[in-house]
Amino acid sequence: MVYRQIKQAGVTLKQEDQILACLGESMFTEDMTLKEISRLTGLEINAVSGRVNGLKKSGKVKEAQKRKCRVTNRFVTPVYVV
Repeated sequence: MVYRQIKQAGVTLKQEDQILACLGESMFTEDMTLKEISRLTGLEINAVSGRVNGLKKSGKVKEAQKRKCRVTNRFVTPVYVV
């Protein structure tokens, strides 16, 4: 229910645009982990996760090879803009 309200208000599109801009303008690398995106955009991790899943389904981002996250130091799968 809340997701539908957020989607109808256009929040998801704004967050997706913010994530795509972050990935496209990253100074560090061509790919980023969800936690790295969260830190740079200021979006909560749950919002980043949901928007990135939507971007994957729409083919706008793809998964890169696993690597250590610069924030958590855990081995994770980053994403990049197609």
